[in-house]
Amino acid sequence: MDGKVGGRLEDTKLVRGIVIDKDMSHPQMRKDITDAKICVLTCPFEPPKPKTKHKLELETVQAYTDMQAAEKEYFLDMIRKVKACGANLVVCQWGFDDEANHLLMQNDLPAIRWVGGVELELIAIACNARIVPRFSELSPEKLGTAGH
Repeated sequence: MDGKVGGRLEDTKLVRGIVIDKDMSHPQMRKDITDAKICVLTCPFEPPKPKTKHKLELETVQAYTDMQAAEKEYFLDMIRKVKACGANLVVCQWGFDDEANHLLMQNDLPAIRWVGGVELELIAIACNARIVPRFSELSPEKLGTAGH
């Protein structure tokens, strides 16, 4: 049982399920999800960063456009993998790149970012999910469920 300060007694509501007290990563994402299939990720929703300190110089508009298109395809591939395993909610330990956040919203895939490690484990236990460290390891069996 958990209470929130503020509001009126008439606002009290019994929720038979899981309430995650975090904002969605995009303000226009739907917040009420019934029969959630939850994907719990510890990998970031962004392109991998090089380990060394290299500098990338794009000298033409076309080179910049090509790089932007490749990055967008990388995000779309991540979203396809999440949707292919049947998830309709993403809970991620790390943040999302702005482009990824926009694409998640466009593809109707609500997401919660910056969830702490302990919270992530509690969510996984509560909904019977497996924490997924890499997108390549996603499968329907690793999703958690919440709802009716």
